[in-house]
Amino acid sequence: MATSAVSLTLPLLYIVALMAFMGYLAWVAWDWTHHLAFAQQLTWQDALPLGYLAGGVVTWIFMLRPLLPNPRRKGVALQITPASQPDIYELVDELCWHLRLDPVEEIWLDTTASIRTSVKDGVVGVSSGQMILNIGLPVVSVTSAREFASLLVQELAMNAGGIGTTFSHLVRELNSWFYRALMERDPWEMDMSQARKKETKFQAFIRKVTWLWMTVAKVLFAFFFVIARLVNAAALLRLQSGANAAARNLIGPEAWAALEAKIGLLDKAWSASKVEIRRGMVQNRLPENLSLLLARHVARAARESKVVPPSGASRKAAKGEEIISGLPVDAPAASQFRSFVDLSRQVTFFYYQHELGVSLLEHRMVAEEEVIHQNRREDESLIVIRRYFGGLAHPERAMCGLGGTHVTSPGQAPLKAEILLVREEMKEWASRLKMSLQEWNLAWQRRRDLEAAATLSLAGFTVSRIQFGTEDTSPESLRAEGSRQRMVMEHVETAVQAYEKRMESRFAAALGLLWWTSDSELDDALCVRKQELPQWCLVYESLASALPSFRELLTTFFAFQTLGAKFANLNDNGSFFAALQSVVPKMTNLVRQILGTLDGAMYPFTSNRVPIPMNDYLLQGKLPEPANVSMNPGSTIDTRALSAQMAATSSEVIAPFVDRFLQLYHKSYAWLAESAERTENHFLSPLSMGADVELLMPEEFAKMRETQPLRTPPVLPKKA
Repeated sequence: MATSAVSLTLPLLYIVALMAFMGYLAWVAWDWTHHLAFAQQLTWQDALPLGYLAGGVVTWIFMLRPLLPNPRRKGVALQITPASQPDIYELVDELCWHLRLDPVEEIWLDTTASIRTSVKDGVVGVSSGQMILNIGLPVVSVTSAREFASLLVQELAMNAGGIGTTFSHLVRELNSWFYRALMERDPWEMDMSQARKKETKFQAFIRKVTWLWMTVAKVLFAFFFVIARLVNAAALLRLQSGANAAARNLIGPEAWAALEAKIGLLDKAWSASKVEIRRGMVQNRLPENLSLLLARHVARAARESKVVPPSGASRKAAKGEEIISGLPVDAPAASQFRSFVDLSRQVTFFYYQHELGVSLLEHRMVAEEEVIHQNRREDESLIVIRRYFGGLAHPERAMCGLGGTHVTSPGQAPLKAEILLVREEMKEWASRLKMSLQEWNLAWQRRRDLEAAATLSLAGFTVSRIQFGTEDTSPESLRAEGSRQRMVMEHVETAVQAYEKRMESRFAAALGLLWWTSDSELDDALCVRKQELPQWCLVYESLASALPSFRELLTTFFAFQTLGAKFANLNDNGSFFAALQSVVPKMTNLVRQILGTLDGAMYPFTSNRVPIPMNDYLLQGKLPEPANVSMNPGSTIDTRALSAQMAATSSEVIAPFVDRFLQLYHKSYAWLAESAERTENHFLSPLSMGADVELLMPEEFAKMRETQPLRTPPVLPKKA
């Protein structure tokens, strides 16, 4: 109580200080006018107090500014009701009952990575005690139901305290108000700190003086702000400590520690996603579902950092486990929401439209896996591939098995001659290959988008016809257009492979030159690479043989990921499960086809240097068996449960499989490309494509230019 009383007194003291300053200025003005009225002779010195008064009045106005902050800006959020989402309201109400709190008044969903409570109508509404709960859907997407409940308890417990509940509300709201009042800036205030175009030195001087004047005028309020923070620090720390203890007791200390690590990964993922969104705004390709994108990022980061929550026998019983005994241990938090994926899509679209001011009609909404796929283009390994092939190698295509290569050594001279010949040829047809690669890649990109859109349409989600230019948004029309794009890929394939065959000849000649040259003619680095060359070649050739099937898997997997099968709920509509049943069997069959192609291949780079089967390295889990669909109408729920379980298991197993396959393929490809590049630099000279050749840069793979005609390739002068 004392803390909130002091916090409430500080703004009143600041108002008293302003009134005292205004009284002082009024007394100075009265004294000055009295002096002017009775002065027998006026001089220019008598006008000096006018400037003093003017400066004081302006300073007083600037000091008054913190007390007039703009109304709290409402974030972009979607309100849910007990009728539309009864499960989440039931969970929150039960937790409020255990914490001896009144039920929350409203629940809003947004795209933030946090859970927050506030009082309706801000400081003015503190006396009513009506709480508003804001839930960030990214938090829901990365947590289990019990972890989500503990985060709710942590936030709700910040408002618990019996008779002191109102005062705890007051402390938090006043802290928020103090921060907004001091740090908030209107657009015209922000302009004061930024240089303007064609600004004279005098104008710049006036602008800087005004900005400095405004800043200095807030020093007194900043002093009161610091005092409020110091006074409230102990109370807030006590509240936070109690809230953390309540959440820890709910799920146990081990699970709470793992959850804190997971939330840390979520914050990093959200920062990275902001960069991806800015890039997508430039490329007119935005992630369709931010929650699923962040969940994918966190899952990858958790695997790399080995953040695994305790489960089964290793998990100790928590003190408050009885409170959440109705929540399954391994159920995702999204199971508490009906149609979570659709809700998340809506909130994502609201964020784009109202928070970022983006016109959705001008941007294509793509699967979250498409965004991650684009991020892979910036890996260091792909920079090596791009450098060696002059930017003319697609990262998901292979320079392997296209033409005949030497089985025995023909000698250094023929290999060097082959390398130099292909180098010269590349300068002639590089621009034509670039155009063909662009056309092939854009067709594949458009096909992935169409497959994802068809799956969403089959699941009953809304799809924009304008984005794809089809007659309607039925799954049949979208997949028919996808088939046409596949025909475009097959048509361009022949032209692309003709050029890639020549580049493979150079690639193989460089690696052959390394392998068949004696160690005495190589430097130390090349000798080390020569020893590892057979192992990397076997890995690369094995993965390259499965690459066509893997591209089909990527196309299907991207569509599957848009459904968010991990978050399937038994209350979702039947169309959703029909979409799952149409895509999951195809995806699992493609994985099995890839595993069959790789049967017998070995992965040699284990920690103990003992090779293991390639399939064991790539697929670290078991693919689910197809669910038997019963024709009995009474078994609908069981069928949905089996379908949801199969889809969730597939997602957990296939996502790491995709990541490991691409990472290993790119790594082996880059290692061989770097070895070939070093060999050429050792025996010959570095490749120079020339300034007249346009190379294929990574951002050109991602630009949405399907509707734009391809440019006519420039005519290169023939070599004499």
